[in-house]
Amino acid sequence: MVNRVYQFKIQLKEISPLIWRRILVPETYNFWDLHVAIQDSMGWLDYHLHLFRIRRKHAHSITLIGIPDEDRFEEDPEITAGWEVSIADFFYDVGTTFDYEYDFGDSKM
Repeated sequence: MVNRVYQFKIQLKEISPLIWRRILVPETYNFWDLHVAIQDSMGWLDYHLHLFRIRRKHAHSITLIGIPDEDRFEEDPEITAGWEVSIADFFYDVGTTFDYEYDFGDSKM
C-alpha cells in the first residue's frame, strides 16, 4: 500500500511582509495532527483554541473542525472534533483551501 503525502502552504493573512510555511504531512493525519504540524512549523506553543473552516469545491456550506467549545460560539454551530476526522476525507481535490483560525481573540473572522 502506498501512502500519499499532502503538501500545504500555510500563509498568515493580513501580514506584511508575507509569512508562510510549506509543510508535508502523511495522509494518515487527522485534523488534530495537522493542527500540531502547523503549530510546529510556525514555532507556536499551542496556547489557544483553533478551528479549521473548510469549503469543499461545489459545496454551499462550510465544515467546522477543531475543538468543540460551547462558550466560543453563541449560535452553537456544529464543530467536529479534529481528532475524529482524517484530512484525507477533505483534501482529495488538488487546490482545496481552508482557513485555520488560531487565537480567537486576534481574529477578524
